[in-house]
Amino acid sequence: MLLVRHGETRSNLERRYHGQRDSPLTDRGRAQAHAMGRQIGGLPEAKSAKIVSSPQPRAHRTAEIIREHLSDSAAAVSLDDRLCEVSIGNWEGCSHEEIAALAPGTFEGDGRYEWCFCAPRGETYDAFTARIADWLRETPDDPALIVVTHGIVARVLRGLYAGLPRLTALLLPIPQDRIFRLSQGTIAEIVVEVGITIPRIVKVTPMPDYRLLVEFDDGVRGPLDIRAGRSPSIPQFHDEAAFQQVTIDDFGAVSWPSGPGLSSEVIYEWLTQSLATK
Repeated sequence: MLLVRHGETRSNLERRYHGQRDSPLTDRGRAQAHAMGRQIGGLPEAKSAKIVSSPQPRAHRTAEIIREHLSDSAAAVSLDDRLCEVSIGNWEGCSHEEIAALAPGTFEGDGRYEWCFCAPRGETYDAFTARIADWLRETPDDPALIVVTHGIVARVLRGLYAGLPRLTALLLPIPQDRIFRLSQGTIAEIVVEVGITIPRIVKVTPMPDYRLLVEFDDGVRGPLDIRAGRSPSIPQFHDEAAFQQVTIDDFGAVSWPSGPGLSSEVIYEWLTQSLATK
C-alpha cells in the first residue's frame, strides 16, 4: 500500500492538536496533496489504484486532491472510520502549551511519546491500536492501495505492519510531504517535491552550555546557541536538566516538556545564517 498523511492544516501551524476535530488544509497543505497526487499518478501501480481514507475532512480532502491526478477511471474514494485520528478527549483543540499547563509532566520523560493516550476521555493505546490492527488485518498487502490518514495513525500502522516495538513506532516521523510504500513486510519512503521548500529536522541533540546540534533532511547541519537567539520565541531556561529534554514534536518543531517550541523554519533560517557567517 501507499500510505500518506493529510496535508498541512491550520491547526498544524498553530501547534494545536485536533484529534477527531477538524481543521482546514492550508495553501501549503493543498500543495502537498497535489504533489503527492502527481507523484503517485506517475507510479505504475497507480493505474489500478484504489483510495481509502479517514472520513475526517482534512484527510478526505487530501484523498480527493490525490485522486485528481489519477486516471479518469479511478474509483471513488472510500472512507473507513478505523483510519480516524486518535481521540484525545478533553484535549482536542488544545495547544502543546495548554496541555502542558493542564497536565504538568505530560511531555516529560519517556511518557512524552505516549502523551496522546493519556488524555481525559480520550482513547487508550490498546483501544487505538486494536482498531488500526483490525483494519490492517482486512487489508491486502497491495501497492495499488492508497491510504490517506493522520499522523498518529501513520505511526502505529507502520509499527504494526513492520512488527516494531511500541516505543520505536511512536518515535517514527510523520511528515506531510512523504509517501510510504508498504510491501512484503518492508517500508520504503518516497520523497515528494512539493515546490514549496519545507525543511524537516531529522535529528536534534542537546549539547553543553545550552547548545543544540540540529540536522535537516537536506544535509544542513550545525550547532546553535539557544541563549544567543534573537527571536522573542526563544524559550528561557534556568537549568540544563530541563534543556536536555529537547525533542522533535509532532509538528516537526524543536520542543521542550514545558511547552515552548521553535519551528523548523525558524531553526533553519537561524542555522543557515549562523553557518554563513563562519
